[in-house]
Amino acid sequence: MERNKRLPLLPALYLTALSALSSTVVQADLLGLTANLPTVTFGATGVIEYNANTSTVTVSGDPSKLFSLFPVIDAEVIDTSTEDIKDIAITFQIDATGNIVPNDAATPDLIVTGAIDVDGDGIVDYSGTLLSAEVSQFGFQNGTSGGDDVFDLRLNRIGGDLAYLYSGRDLAISILSAANNEYATPFDGGFNTTWQSQASGKIGSTPSSSSVPPASDNCHLKMVAKCSVDGGPYRNKCRIKVTKSANHWERYEYAYNGQTFQMSKYGTHGYSIPAWATSFPTTQVTFKYNVTNDGDNPVSNILIEDSFDTPISGYQTSLAPGTSLSTTRTVELSEGIENDVTVLGNHGSEMCASTDIVVVRDKRRERKPHDNDDFKNKGNTN
Repeated sequence: MERNKRLPLLPALYLTALSALSSTVVQADLLGLTANLPTVTFGATGVIEYNANTSTVTVSGDPSKLFSLFPVIDAEVIDTSTEDIKDIAITFQIDATGNIVPNDAATPDLIVTGAIDVDGDGIVDYSGTLLSAEVSQFGFQNGTSGGDDVFDLRLNRIGGDLAYLYSGRDLAISILSAANNEYATPFDGGFNTTWQSQASGKIGSTPSSSSVPPASDNCHLKMVAKCSVDGGPYRNKCRIKVTKSANHWERYEYAYNGQTFQMSKYGTHGYSIPAWATSFPTTQVTFKYNVTNDGDNPVSNILIEDSFDTPISGYQTSLAPGTSLSTTRTVELSEGIENDVTVLGNHGSEMCASTDIVVVRDKRRERKPHDNDDFKNKGNTN
């Protein structure tokens, strides 16, 4: 038997090409960053995609909420008055292994556009470019067996109206790409071909530099919010049949640990439900909120606030390190909503918080929720 027989030319070329292709299939490697407060969240209507022809990664989404403890800010991001837009746009180039390719482009890699009323007085304080930054690191992890993909980024050279909130720190962005069948070519763990996936996430700060002590170094909480339609599986984005609703948005205040927070709440707010609203069908949606103490110290006085106008009850108010709690809220919905969920807690004198957003959308088409509208203008009253 010939032990050193040469391979035919065509198979040899095939194996060489296969070997070269395999060498560009990169291993999962997250940066391990956490988007700490202050945070800007964006919901599951976002998209992350990679163009193999230009080696470019882009992320797009709608910024939903800015949350900060120092200073206290709990504000929705709304459309700018001049251009009527709010947007998160991230664009950067990578090589075949997922490493950042530096560029000298005049346009920042990250641009967050929108308007914010930070003090809740009804007057927009910032409008236009809220944040800008340059991507310096990119991490990724491909979900196994059709599971969720995860990405994280580190950014520096921060600009925009909200840059003062991140003084002395870099930005961290965490992105979750939930497995679904809406995208035919999702992330496969490599950068050989073009792919596109759903994206939701959070923009926040990295741990501070030694010259700027972190606001809550000894107090840590993590909120994860999901939704379920008619008893189905929990997801970070749900779809329902949209009809008409008497619910509307109003501004609320709530106090915690001597601080006052403001946020918009969705519901009837004590108004009686008009007759026209009772004739429209609703869909049962259950929201599940999971809170984890991912720090080294116990956290007490836990408070969960979401976007609905009635309080959440029935959950424990303290967590030992490494433990979690879950609570649910079931509502009847007949229109879409971006449900912003916040958990607060404290360890001694230090406060901590975490936010997440879960999106309910129309089965037929995307619809924006009305914002702080007038109850009397809802629906057809004829």
